[in-house]
Amino acid sequence: PYISQQYETGIKVDWGSVITTASLFQITQPSGTANATTNIYSADGQQRNRGIELSATGKLTDTVRVLGGVTLLDGRLTSTANGIYDGNKAPGVPDVQMNIGAEWDTPFLRGLTLSGRAIYTSGQYYDNANLQQLPDWVRFDVGARYTFDLNGKPVTIRANVINVGNKGYWASAT
Repeated sequence: PYISQQYETGIKVDWGSVITTASLFQITQPSGTANATTNIYSADGQQRNRGIELSATGKLTDTVRVLGGVTLLDGRLTSTANGIYDGNKAPGVPDVQMNIGAEWDTPFLRGLTLSGRAIYTSGQYYDNANLQQLPDWVRFDVGARYTFDLNGKPVTIRANVINVGNKGYWASAT
């Protein structure tokens, strides 16, 4: 276990049918590395993540809802042993993450809602030396939800397909 320190400021605006948010943040936490000689993983310096996050959610129409956002990150290593990795990109921290999702209440079957989502994550480093990099990736998900009453009780049936294109990607660099 370790202690991190976080600073964040932001604003949220309700425009009626749409809500937008913007925030700036900085998170500082210990970073770790595996010693190549001893193969022992231990804390080595700090990782500082600075970023901005923008999001929006709301109703486009009475039957269509959207949710989306983008996060821009600058993850850096600081105070590493002998300063060897100071300033390098922090492993597992992409520069950009974006997502957009939508739901549509269908007119042809009451209670049926269809949904879709797209997620993008930019490339990220795998190691403190920034020699190994994972590529960026995009994933698409789809789903359906059917809500009805059964003997006076509300029932919801859901079906989702995650990664509908069956595309290989790295969900994490850790």
